[in-house]
Amino acid sequence: MVFTVRHDYYAPMCAFSKKQIYSSYTPLPGKAGFCRVLVFLWVLLLLGACASLPDTPVTEESYVAWDKYQAQLSDFDSWEIHARSAIFVNDEVYQAGINWQREQNRFILVLEAPLGQGVFRVESNPANGSSAPVMLTLPDGQKYFNESAEALLLEVLGWSIPVSGLEWWIKGLPLESADYSFDLRGDGRLKSLRQNDWKINYLDYFDRQSPAQGLPRKMYLKHQDLALKIVIERWHQYETPVDQPVLFPEFD
Repeated sequence: MVFTVRHDYYAPMCAFSKKQIYSSYTPLPGKAGFCRVLVFLWVLLLLGACASLPDTPVTEESYVAWDKYQAQLSDFDSWEIHARSAIFVNDEVYQAGINWQREQNRFILVLEAPLGQGVFRVESNPANGSSAPVMLTLPDGQKYFNESAEALLLEVLGWSIPVSGLEWWIKGLPLESADYSFDLRGDGRLKSLRQNDWKINYLDYFDRQSPAQGLPRKMYLKHQDLALKIVIERWHQYETPVDQPVLFPEFD
């Protein structure tokens, strides 16, 4: 699958970066108040979409289902999601559409700011070898390289999201290489996860009968002064073999 990334963008009406990446552009007059209203409405929509799921009793069958879930998704490494997000950094709020494609060890993560402010593209860059295997492309075409997506975002934008952890957390799984603690729902899916100093609350999942077969839909992540709300709109490239059982059977 090939990404088509739109590089045309207009003068910004909201700040997306602490480092004023758009400092060479002049905001459109009279748009600041309008932009703040849109940011407020965006956050309200995400907050309204993130009401917690009702609790159900956790039983031994819940842990059996959790073990099956981990086993069946452990090799699920080719996927694509489309999502909305709100990123809270201290007293600032950033909005971004997310288009994230992963195929085994390669990935493309596209963050698109609203109102035509531009596209930020983070991707694996095997051509650079082990010295700088990740590349960040800004809306104006500037390119930056570093050893990790987290380091790149922190260097250029002034804040970062845990990309390596999110690759697992958005599937409802803990990162394999680090210790963690968790709470389960009654149906065997994660209710919350604590790992690498992040707390992840799972607020909603897709329906079991949907093509996504019960994968996470809404999440809230918190780490110190940084918080992230994600609402996944679509999962792609997730096809269940005909002979594979449903991941989350109904319990009596």
